[in-house]
Order: sequence, then structure tokens, then C-alpha cells
Amino acid sequence: MNISIVTAFFDIGRGDWTPNKGLPHYLQRSTDTYLERFSYLAQLKNDITVFTSKELQDRVKEICKDRSNRTTIITVDLYEEYKTTRNKIIKVQENLGFRRLVNPGQILNPEYWNPDYVLVTNLKAHFTNIAVQEGYTKNELVAWIDFGYCRSEKNIPNSKLWTYDFDPTKIHLFNYKSCDNVAIEQAVLNNDVYILGAKVVAHKDMWPKMANLMNESFVYLQNKNLVDDDQGLWLQSYIKEPESFELHKIPDHQFGHDPFVLFNEFNTA
Repeated sequence: MNISIVTAFFDIGRGDWTPNKGLPHYLQRSTDTYLERFSYLAQLKNDITVFTSKELQDRVKEICKDRSNRTTIITVDLYEEYKTTRNKIIKVQENLGFRRLVNPGQILNPEYWNPDYVLVTNLKAHFTNIAVQEGYTKNELVAWIDFGYCRSEKNIPNSKLWTYDFDPTKIHLFNYKSCDNVAIEQAVLNNDVYILGAKVVAHKDMWPKMANLMNESFVYLQNKNLVDDDQGLWLQSYIKEPESFELHKIPDHQFGHDPFVLFNEFNTA
């Protein structure tokens, strides 16, 4: 089955997350880096819906100029439309009780201090569900794929087409390790990653459920005075309702493997 893709990109200042500001070098990624990586994703023949800001829409259009009939670009005023959610994230991140509980070796990671990073990653299922409900996607199967997912051309297949018979009755997550018997609080506070947040696949009829589960997970963590990026919310969603998901094991980047294998290892084209 062919698969529709939904993605998003907003400039949250990541190009300025530099070591001279006391941040780990691996956090810095410029807008140009993201756009270059998206240019690889845009080589796919699959239809793609992109959520972005007015400031970036022309640059996205330029990359997609040869595939305009397979691309939908939606502009969003991120800080106006999601101001309430962002303020909730800030409230937790600035809470000293929360910060004292975070593993000191992880505290510089952006889920603990940057509200824009948390906001954008928490909206992945929300954006995908909008694309489905508004009819922007063309296929029964719909995937969220990170804008910068393709680090190079080797991450896309020679066929330039992504098609795979994922079970339409399940939401498909891609995990490094077993997600059973996990304490979500400890996973969040230690930045312990179980699921790669860069990709999720589901039948279009399952995306309202996924969006609702992500929202419930956000509220659940908020009530515990916690916040996390999408990887924590995907995990909590699985913990809450494992029967709705199918997990697919992928290589763990922490052991030097390339986890960005989706279009090659889960592809029949």
C-alpha cells in the first residue's frame, strides 16, 4: 500500500544551540541543514503535506517545485495558535521541583529547557490528524515523518517510492528496546529513549485515536509536573493502550547503528 506523508518544520532557533553557549554539539542544526535533509525526503513519489511558518513556506515550495501536484503546504502561526499549550510547557520546565528530579547528565537536552522544541514535537500527531481530516492525504495509510529524517540520499530507496503493507488495524511505532513494564516517570527524567519519534504509521482512521492518545499523554505528564518530547508521549500512549499498537524493532543509534532505515527496510517498492 502506498503511504501518504505528513511533516512539519518551524525555525525554533536550533542553529544557535552551540557549544559556546554550554550546549552539546549534537544539538545544533541550522535551518539550511533541515531544508537540505527535507530535499532528500521530497525525492519520494509519495504525496507529502508540510506544516510550516509563513517565513519558510517559499523555501519549502522551492524544494517541492518539481512535485507541486504531490505537495500540500499549510502555514501555521505556531506561537499564536498554541500559546496556551506552550505556556503549560514553560510552567513545568521552569519549576524547580521538576528540574531537581531530572538526571543532571541529561538536563541540557532541550526537552528540559526549550518550550518550542517540546511544543513542536508534541504536535506531530495533531498535525497529522489535521492533514487526514482536511483531506490533504491521498492514501489509506498515513505516516508522520520528521522533516529532517533523511540524513542523506542513502535513507531513501532507489525506487523513490515508499509502499508497505502495514496492518491497518494498528498504530505502528518503531522502538529501540522493549516498551513493556516501563516506568514512564523514570524514562522521562532520565531521557531514556525507547521509541524513535521520527516516524509513526497508521491507517487514516486511526489518526484521531493517535492524536487523542498523545493529548492524553501530555495531560498525564502535566499532572505529574513533567514534560517530554514526542518520544515520551508515544511511549506513554503505548503504555496506556498497548493493544492499539504494533512495535517494530529498529537499530539503536546509541550502539553506533543507523536507525533511519524506514524507507529501505519497511518497503516493498
